[in-house]
Amino acid sequence: MSRFRYGPPRVTSASLVGSLTLVACAGTAIWWGVLLSAPKPAIAPAVEPTLTQPDPAAAFGLFGTVGRVTASAPDSRLGSIRVVGVVVHPKLGAALLSVNGAPPRAYPVGETVSPGLNLREVNADGAVFDRFGERIEVAAPRRTGVDLLNRNAPQP
Repeated sequence: MSRFRYGPPRVTSASLVGSLTLVACAGTAIWWGVLLSAPKPAIAPAVEPTLTQPDPAAAFGLFGTVGRVTASAPDSRLGSIRVVGVVVHPKLGAALLSVNGAPPRAYPVGETVSPGLNLREVNADGAVFDRFGERIEVAAPRRTGVDLLNRNAPQP
């Protein structure tokens, strides 16, 4: 008699658990592969943004100013460029300038305001320009006091 058995192999519990684990891992890998490769839905519709110039009068109203903002006296060396305000920052300073009577626009330090005229630096007193190597300092308009911000605040 031979010691070899012919017929279907025996299924043990260890081989059954191993096979089921292998099928579960393969199914999980396929599931995550399908899930991660699916296209992502759009968060918002693709619409071209419309860029409009902000209304300075509305911004002035937020800070209690009515009507036109005051600008510095014109400097004959700058032509029709007026300093309306300054934003002082060590790296990101900017000057709010009105060029040719247009609404004020922020010019960062280093930007060319007009041909040959660059904004060199901004400090608490005004702006410094460079026109063909000549340094031109223009004072910013006088700031109103802080009491303007607290004028209508309720008193404790």
